[in-house]
Parts: sequence; C-alpha cells; structure tokens
Amino acid sequence: MKAIQFHEAGGPEVLQYDEVPVPAIGPGEVLVRVHAAGINPPDWYLREGMRVMPAEMRPTLEFPLVPGTDMSGVVQAVAPDVLGFAVGDEVFGMLRFPGFDGRTYADYVAAPASDLAHKPAGIDHVQAAGAPMAVLTAWQYLVDLGHDVPSVFTG
Repeated sequence: MKAIQFHEAGGPEVLQYDEVPVPAIGPGEVLVRVHAAGINPPDWYLREGMRVMPAEMRPTLEFPLVPGTDMSGVVQAVAPDVLGFAVGDEVFGMLRFPGFDGRTYADYVAAPASDLAHKPAGIDHVQAAGAPMAVLTAWQYLVDLGHDVPSVFTG
C-alpha cells in the first residue's frame, strides 16, 4: 500500500509517498480502507518534530512516521472480539488521539474500534474525515468552558 510518511522532522519537503506494508489488526481493531484523511495542526506539529513543545517535554520520535488522526473509510476486516462493525461498513473517526500514532495518511489503517463511528449516510467521506477534530474543538470551546450542552446533543 502507499502511505505518506517522513523519515526526519522538518517542513513539508520531508513528506514522502512510500510503499509500506498493510497493517495487521490486533484485538479490538478493524482494518479500514481510507477514503479521506483530515489534516490538522497536530499533524504538522509532529512533522516539525514537536517544536511547539518545550524541549524537555518533547516525546522521542521514532522514524519513519505516518501522520494523521482523522479519517473516513470502509471496513475491510474486523478482529474477532470487535462488536458493532462489519466488513463493508462506512466509518469515520479520530484515531489514537491525543497521541500522534493515528497513521491515517495511508491507504489502510488498523483502527481501534473504540475510536470509530458509523459514517452518516448524508455526508461523504471527505466531509466525515474533516469532522472529528473540528467537532472536538467546537465541543471544548462551547461545553468544556462552562456553556450548556447544545440541545442537538441532548435531544
């Protein structure tokens, strides 16, 4: 499969379109054929070597890295212990956040089932991939800062 990855920290020029193995799924995971990936600030923080953080707090990065957390796609395989998802389901999610190990800039991703939701039929894969971090950010600003939960979420 193809994946966008980088072998050293830097600017956009370090991104490479490489051939990599299709990931194996483990317990609690599904294999998703990625149709669209969201692009978010944490992706470029990672690509730049986490320079937005104080040096003493930066995680050690092991290269090569495949960036990306937000994605939308179609389930290709399901681990035996996963319930609620089946091959052919359209899904979207924000994988392994707040970590930096989502690996969604790829043709396929091994995704924790707990990080996925069924994609609403009324939106396409691009719209679904663009939603997770944007919705989380809106939620944090509207609800976590002391505002009431919007009625759209409470019924």
